[in-house]
Amino acid sequence: MNFFAHHQPVPTTSRHASEVATQIFRQNVDKTHVLDNIYNKSNDELWIETWLQQNNIYRPLPNLKKINVPLNAMTIHEAKTQLNKCVSLMGSLNKIQQDLQRNVATMSSTEWKQKTVDIGMIKDEFTRIMCKFDNAEVLKHLKVCIKNRKKKRLNDRKRRDRKILEKQEDVEKRKKLHKEIDHWLNSKKEEVEKVKMEEAMQKDADSVLSEVTKKKYDARKQLSLISALIKLRLVRENVASHRGEKTSSEDKRAFNITTEKLVKMWENSLQVYLKEEQGLKLMLEKTQTEDSKQARLNKERRLVEEWKTVLFGQVHAVPTNNSTYWALTAAERELETFIAIRKSWDTFLVSPNNENGSKIPIGWILPDVNSNEAWTLYLDNSNALLG
Repeated sequence: MNFFAHHQPVPTTSRHASEVATQIFRQNVDKTHVLDNIYNKSNDELWIETWLQQNNIYRPLPNLKKINVPLNAMTIHEAKTQLNKCVSLMGSLNKIQQDLQRNVATMSSTEWKQKTVDIGMIKDEFTRIMCKFDNAEVLKHLKVCIKNRKKKRLNDRKRRDRKILEKQEDVEKRKKLHKEIDHWLNSKKEEVEKVKMEEAMQKDADSVLSEVTKKKYDARKQLSLISALIKLRLVRENVASHRGEKTSSEDKRAFNITTEKLVKMWENSLQVYLKEEQGLKLMLEKTQTEDSKQARLNKERRLVEEWKTVLFGQVHAVPTNNSTYWALTAAERELETFIAIRKSWDTFLVSPNNENGSKIPIGWILPDVNSNEAWTLYLDNSNALLG
């Protein structure tokens, strides 16, 4: 840049000319720094500063704190690589040292000199690498980087642990919700089954009682018909008497006898039908009670099976080649094995007159101290024998 392009020459002494040149140079350098600052600022920052100046509330924007990075700064990966290289160089030195110690008597001077040259090259390389760490600013920068890396990894670990915990909580909530849904579905299923069972029982009761009900209806219908015929007979007799006509007493007596027989017959049939209906109702009630008891027992058995599954797992078929299982459960299938085991147990029994009493068979679990009186004698004797 020509700093004197816009200035007219002034006839002065050399000292005065140098002072003027220095002043002009400083002014142009200051302008250059201002231009650099303007170019480095973003458009948003320039717009904000312009608006603040126009409203007479201009305040310089705060300078963000910048991390001073040393000139020869290294990253963590570079430092690790260099240190690993130093460790490798130390290993090479140890290997050469051992080789020299082992072959000190047989090694020629040329080989010895070559080994010393190799050692010198390795030492130079080691010194060159370690010189990079012989800088307080570089070490400080590395410590800051390692601290930030540890902080970042710790935050990442906390975030992962938090995500895992949230996922576990979600899984637990989902399991709890599924249990609640299953419980609700089971309760609704039981209600539906109960309603269906009641409807089926009602249908069975209706089908059983339908024939008796029909007979009852027919008997009452016949009695109503006979009663209507008797009333009709009386009306006709009254009409005939008003007309002065004479009625036959024999016909009247025969009619009364016939109607009395019919009424008695149908009343007896109605009583039989009523008793039959009552008996069928009692039988149906008893059947319903038994069915409800059976349903309750089935529910209890189902609950017991579910508890067994929860406590002991699913029941799997025992393979035929499981000799241990079949040997331990042989007494449940073979009478001879059961008798043999019982006989071996009976060998521990003695007569009631024996002072020591019977011993508990080997392998049996001893009862608690607070056992019933029937076991007290055997417990004391077994403790004495064991003691």
